[in-house]
Amino acid sequence: MDPLAAYNFHVQIEKTEFGFSKISGLQRTRENFVYQEGGLNDRIHVLPGPVKSCGTLCLERGAYFGEYFPFYLTGERIGWPLRVELWSFMPEYKLGKVYTLTGLVVKRWEASELDALQNTLLIDRFELDYEYIEISQS
Repeated sequence: MDPLAAYNFHVQIEKTEFGFSKISGLQRTRENFVYQEGGLNDRIHVLPGPVKSCGTLCLERGAYFGEYFPFYLTGERIGWPLRVELWSFMPEYKLGKVYTLTGLVVKRWEASELDALQNTLLIDRFELDYEYIEISQS
């Protein structure tokens, strides 16, 4: 098994590919329940709760001139799944892992600070709430 590089990824919605420099918020969690046994009260059981597959996806990219981008529409529901594909290139270039997020709603858009004294790019930051994440191997 070869480890996957965190910098070699693609983002697709329907058949359109978008470039992002940073993605975070890919997660699945489970909350456990603690149950204390009766009687002598010297036993505690940890019981698994339901898996929480929803969360907030954070995406960052450079802003482009004159480009339409669906994530600027805060509060809008994205009707198609978003796919994050991680690619392996050693020993050969092949698809390594796919995260498919559904039920997307644009939560927030933010532009980076505008500063005339700095020579930096304008960065767009997007937050999307998702209802479900599916993880698949190639």
